[in-house]
Order: sequence, then structure tokens, then C-alpha cells
Amino acid sequence: MKLTTFIGLFTFILLFSGVPLLAQELDHNTFISLVKAHNGDLQLSANQQKSTTEDTKIAKALLLPNISTDGSYQRDFNKNFLFINDGFGGVSEFQTNFNNTVDVSAVASQVLYDAEALSTVKLAKLAEELTKLSHENASTEIVAQASTLYWQSIFLKESIAVLEANSNLAKEQFQQIEKIYKNGEVSLLQLHQAKGLYKSTLPPVNNAKTQYQNLLTELKTLANIPVTDTIVLADNLEQMQLTDFILAEENVALQPQIRTVKKEIEIANQALEGKKKFWLPKVDLIAAYNYNGQDDNFRFKNNENKLFFGQVRISIPIFSGGSNKAKIAKAEIEKQSAMLHLDNTRRNLLKALKTAENDYNKALENIELNKETIAINESEIDIFRKQLSLGVVTPLQFKESRLQLTQNRLALLNSYLDLQIARIQINRILGNNN
Repeated sequence: MKLTTFIGLFTFILLFSGVPLLAQELDHNTFISLVKAHNGDLQLSANQQKSTTEDTKIAKALLLPNISTDGSYQRDFNKNFLFINDGFGGVSEFQTNFNNTVDVSAVASQVLYDAEALSTVKLAKLAEELTKLSHENASTEIVAQASTLYWQSIFLKESIAVLEANSNLAKEQFQQIEKIYKNGEVSLLQLHQAKGLYKSTLPPVNNAKTQYQNLLTELKTLANIPVTDTIVLADNLEQMQLTDFILAEENVALQPQIRTVKKEIEIANQALEGKKKFWLPKVDLIAAYNYNGQDDNFRFKNNENKLFFGQVRISIPIFSGGSNKAKIAKAEIEKQSAMLHLDNTRRNLLKALKTAENDYNKALENIELNKETIAINESEIDIFRKQLSLGVVTPLQFKESRLQLTQNRLALLNSYLDLQIARIQINRILGNNN
């Protein structure tokens, strides 16, 4: 057989046997890096940040020179005359328009002083800083969400292994009962019981596998990986290294949510100061040039006017109908609301931090307890396996021992998952974007 034919046949067998030709292996760090780089929500947040950068440029442009030009050409199809009575019955007429008229003007203006415009620039800069903090906060939240989903997937993956081990034990039990049944040492009822117990272990395995595939799809969506791609998760729950956290109120102050609300207070205060400067004068410097020419035969020099002037314009508000007073009152309310929001956010974060700390410590205790219980269960299974081969133990007794082992193994995995989630929440609250 030719090599190319063999390769083609091998590929065909792989495709139709369900074995993936290419699988992307992901550990937690690699997955989080993909989420940070390609997550759709984070990309939208980054675009919002870019947008506010342009808003800052727009606000600064209000303080830069503004130059504009204007030009027009007019063709008159009728002649207009001015008639003057000389008082003696005579009338004199003077033509007041020409066939062709051109008018060109240029105006340059420069803000010399405008308190509101200066305040607008400061507000724009603060808004740009706020979107940066918001993006950082969004990144922290999405990374926490992605990490939680990743470790939940690992939990389900390892749970499948536990459920399959449980099914294998039940199958081993059934095969042993079947063997000693042929020797007439157990009844037909016990044989049927063992077979039924084995069959009952298969649906949980299939359900867990389906849920695991659904979670993998969620992971692909978060990292913007094509759903048709195959990914393999490389980590396991027990490999997690324990971390010593410094859980103090000072650390919470560095959290993106806290810094975001503080920036909102800064913006509210700047907005209030801007409203208070409404009554200050505005000073502009204006330079203008105007050219106007009229003639029937495009000889505009015969009848032209040129004007060039400079102007300092001062504008002082006198009465706003009470609207600015209401704007100041509204700005003060928004500032107070932002300060209350800061207190509530800090309080909620400290409460969540304490809860996560308790969950972390409780998970550590449960892990040690479950490990001890599993060791006892495994010893019991070894004893029951020997007794079962002698026909001393019934299938139902073996089932109880097997179920206890399976439940405790799942409980151990669940404790490891609780530990991971508590760690993720502590990192999220402290603003550790990892």
C-alpha cells in the first residue's frame, strides 16, 4: 500500500471514529490570556476607552484657535436703481447693483478666558481616566467569571472520572456476582440486583459528559475560540497552590471598583465647580477680513471694498432664568450620591471579602476531612471486594460502600472547587487581575 493511501485511510478512520485531529490544550493561565486578548465584552470596553480619548481631544479643541472662511458669488439678472427727486420736477436715477458680485471673508477666533470651557476639558480628562478604570474593573470581573467557569469545567471533568470509577466498581461487582452465581453460591435475585446497580451508574456518567461539553462551549465563547475547535483542559483541582492573602481594608482601597467610584466623585466635584463658574466673563479675541467686489464685467477693482479688523469680545451672563441654580443643586446631589455609593461599595466589598475568607478556610478543613474519609472508604472497599468474592457480602452492602466512596470523592472535588472559587473571589475583591 502506498504511503499516501495509508495516510488518507488513517485520516478517514480518525474522522469517523470521533477522535479529534487537532486539539488545543489549555491550562488556566493560557485560557485567561486568551480571554484578556479576545473577549468580546473587553474589546467593546477598550473601544469605549478609545472613544473617551477622542472626547478629550474634542474638548481641548474648544481652547484652540478657530479659523473659518466663507465665500459667495452672486449674479444679478435685473438692474436696481435708486431714484432721487431734485425738487424741481426732475428725477435722477442711480444704479445700485452690478451683474456680478463676489464676497469673501475669513474669521479667526481665540478663546482668551472661558472658565466653563476649561472645566469641560478637565471633565473630559477625568472621564477618560474613568473609562480606563472601568475597563480595568470589567477585566477583573470577566477574568473572575472566566476563572470560575474554567475550574467548574475541571471539576466536572474530574467528576466524570469519579463517576466512571464508580461505574467500573459496579461492573466489577456484577462480574464477580456473575462468576460466583455460575458456581451456585448466590441467588438469581442477587445477580439481577448487581446488574441493575451497574446499569444505574451509566446515566450519571453520560449526563456529566453532556454538561462538560456545554461548559467547554461556554469557555470557547468567553475566549472567542471557534466553537468547532477542540480544546483540552490541562489542569486539575488538586494541583492548586495555597496562597497567603493579606486581607486588610487598605488592600480593598486599591480595588478597581473603589477607584472607579472615587473617580466618579472627582468628576461630580469638577462638574459642580464648572456650574459655579457659569457667571464668570468669557473673553475671545477675533480677527476678521472681508473682501467685497462688484462689477458688470468682472473688473472688481473698479468697485471693491476691503475690511480687516481685530476685536476683543467680552460676554457676561446676566440672567439664566434659574436654570444654572438648578444645575448647581443637581450637581451637588450627584456628588452626594457618588459619596454614598463609595461607602456602600466599600462596605459590600469588605463583607464579600470576609465571606470569601471564611469559605476559603472552610474549604481547607473540608479537604482534609474528605481525604481521611476517602482513605477509610477505600480500605472498606478492598475488604468488601474480598468478601464479595467469597459470597459473604451482598450486592446491596457493596453498593452502600461504593456509593459512600463515590460521594466522598465528589465531595473532595467540590471542596477543591470551593477553595478555587474562594481564591478567585478574594483576588477579584482585592483587584488582582490574574
